[in-house]
Amino acid sequence: MAENLVNKYIEITKKQIIQYLKIVFDNKIKKDIVESFIEKYINIRYYNFYNDDINSKLRTRILDHLKEEGEKLSIYNIEDREFIENCLVFFYYVLYFDKVIQSRDIRKTIEKIAKLRKRVLGKENEKEFIENLYSKMLDYDIEKDNLIVKYETDEFGLKFTNYQDKLDVYRVNLKYNFQMPLIYSEFAINKAFNTGLINEDKLQVEYNLISMQVLKDILKQDFKKQYVLEFSDTLLDKPKKLKTLLNILNNQGEKDKLSIKIRYEKFLEKKEEVYELLREGFRVTAILDNSFTIDYKNIENLKIFKYIIINKNLKCYKEIARNKKNLNNVIEV
Repeated sequence: MAENLVNKYIEITKKQIIQYLKIVFDNKIKKDIVESFIEKYINIRYYNFYNDDINSKLRTRILDHLKEEGEKLSIYNIEDREFIENCLVFFYYVLYFDKVIQSRDIRKTIEKIAKLRKRVLGKENEKEFIENLYSKMLDYDIEKDNLIVKYETDEFGLKFTNYQDKLDVYRVNLKYNFQMPLIYSEFAINKAFNTGLINEDKLQVEYNLISMQVLKDILKQDFKKQYVLEFSDTLLDKPKKLKTLLNILNNQGEKDKLSIKIRYEKFLEKKEEVYELLREGFRVTAILDNSFTIDYKNIENLKIFKYIIINKNLKCYKEIARNKKNLNNVIEV
């Protein structure tokens, strides 16, 4: 089954955090407490949960919620209060290793941790600690970089075109970067790429590349950009192949930023399959066509879609346009 890039990256990050804390505390960590802090951290860092103040910086939200988590843990783990407090002190530097806070010289950051460790925990082996921690953190950074490199390709790329209605929403198209023989026209090439099995299979390339783009957005703390992806209607008749393909996108951080395009006519034909996608947390963008009939219930039902794409040639265009504010998910093309 296709793997999910963001999930794999997060798993490496979790291992990196645990390794860091093990080195700090000489392997004397409380696993349940550490895992609670890590879960809270990942939910904010990678999934943008608890975004109750859109003006607050990510680092501020992380530290505030970690502090709240520490207070809750202290209530139910009275005997471990000292470890909880110390864990919070050192968890701050996770933000440097995970590049929430940029460090010009990570070795100097580690030297600060060594001094703090000596003062708070009474540990004397500063030089050995610095070399060990620097080496281990560097190994994890290399592992992360190598993971991303695996998904890079010179043959294909993505073209992003933002919609005028919603400037933070981008249409995604796969583009090829290799030379085709001159005997093939651009029309013939596009037709071959967008029909039948090739159309289905090229989505695996597109979805892997968009996963990499979403991860890069998250690492840059950009949670605003949204992407509308191509889709092949024929996959709704192939549940196993569809599940394998969508596993590439099966991460909450990706699901929040991505939606797949489905023609409304196909939605009417395959409602249960589309509803199942929605139940699994995937977002769907509907391309409205003349199969849409105007009535109050149908208009309200359009709210299940992440976006609705319409154009002026639709019979229902004027009615949808009048309901634009109520729907709040309409894109005109």
